[in-house]
Amino acid sequence: MNQSKSISLFLIVFLGMLTAVTPLATDMYLPALPIMPGELNTTASNIQLTIGIMTIGIAVGQLFAGPISDVMGRKNPLIIGNVLCVVATLICAYAPTIEILLLGRFLQGVTGSFGVVISKAIARDYASGPALIKLLASLMMVNGLAPVIAPLIGGQILVYETWRFIFVVLAGFAVLLLMGSILFRESLPKEQRVAGGIQEAIKNYKILLKDKAFLGQCGIQCFAFGAFFCYISGSSFVYQNIFGLDAQQFSYIFGINSCGIILFSMISSRLSNVIKDYQLLHGSLCVLFLGSLLFLITMALQMPFLVVTTILFFTVGTVSLFGAASFSMAMAKYGHVAGSASALLGFFSMLSAGIVSPIVGIGGSHTAIPMGLTMVICSLAALLCYYRFARPTR
Repeated sequence: MNQSKSISLFLIVFLGMLTAVTPLATDMYLPALPIMPGELNTTASNIQLTIGIMTIGIAVGQLFAGPISDVMGRKNPLIIGNVLCVVATLICAYAPTIEILLLGRFLQGVTGSFGVVISKAIARDYASGPALIKLLASLMMVNGLAPVIAPLIGGQILVYETWRFIFVVLAGFAVLLLMGSILFRESLPKEQRVAGGIQEAIKNYKILLKDKAFLGQCGIQCFAFGAFFCYISGSSFVYQNIFGLDAQQFSYIFGINSCGIILFSMISSRLSNVIKDYQLLHGSLCVLFLGSLLFLITMALQMPFLVVTTILFFTVGTVSLFGAASFSMAMAKYGHVAGSASALLGFFSMLSAGIVSPIVGIGGSHTAIPMGLTMVICSLAALLCYYRFARPTR
């Protein structure tokens, strides 16, 4: 694809909003997690599973959304996905039991996945190499605002309304995405679409998975994002149950930590022309592992709040670095099947999130040792994937 394609401000904001579906749908109701078990007569682990089940839905949905967008183009699948996402989110808002809420969250993930995977495919339609890293960094800066403002909004909603109204607000956000999808101009011309229908597009998965370097990047996405989602699932319990913060105070701290994502996104954009993408990826994975290890140590030694939140600030911020660098390296050869390639990368990143979320709460709501251990294991596995598969040979 031509790296010189003009990219409008509307496109950057729109794509950033599409990728923000996941952080908004998880972070906005994080302040409510500790109070939801009592209201739905269930356990903390089951409530944390509402995060995991949504990410599994995103993982599964992307496997279909990616190939569909390679065959049909980007615009129409976006419109259909956003319409269904509105319906799924309203199911969550009015769920009478934990079982219905889990079903609604899964459907919310499946339908929201269309925006997540297609937004990245659109980015690859417009750019590659360093230009793609810069574009992804710009999207992450827009996307990075979501985890900053989402818990703040969620915390304020809880002052006046129940957690259910949070999902009503999320349904309104899905309506905005639907409007943007209608205004969006198709980025994949008919002559560049995959011929042979959906079945032919899905066959590209076999080609992608036979590529050792691409498979390595899938592993990195899987484990690195697994470590990140440990923080997403467990942070409200760490700050509220261990350190005694209320929902509003937690939302402020979570927002401050999320500013690290924006800061590191700016760094990623600046460094894209200075250092190689594999160097950026390696460095960020090392910081992720070191930060996870230090977090585990601080929790085991019951160290002060300021130490813990400082470590998490730098650890969480790496998501914008390894996310952009890994995606750029993986997509280098696969611009012609960007939807399928983006779908596989997204599948592995979301799959791990769905697995680690209930593990984080397995020790109860007043300990962070399972969270720290899982973060260390995931970040170490991501580094091993880099050394074994993804590190470029001379």
